[in-house]
Amino acid sequence: MEGRYDMEMVEGIKNFVANNPQYRLYENYSGRVMFGKTCLGVVVRSGDSFMDFLMKLTRYLDEQGIEDTALTLEGVSYDELGLDIVIYFPNIKE
Repeated sequence: MEGRYDMEMVEGIKNFVANNPQYRLYENYSGRVMFGKTCLGVVVRSGDSFMDFLMKLTRYLDEQGIEDTALTLEGVSYDELGLDIVIYFPNIKE
């Protein structure tokens, strides 16, 4: 499935972040065990959690009628950035 993702899903994630100032896109992020490959990430400020972000994002995508048919969100993970975290989507290659 590598390199295959739903552009509607990617645009949905980017629109969600653009409409929520507590989040910021982190493009070309290289997470753990990615061996230099990069993907789309989202910085979540302290006070918000990984699970809270995912619940809000999936609710937004559902409200927009965007379904994850290509399993784009599969394997989503996070890394700590000091007080903030970066949530990254290894299936969304940048």
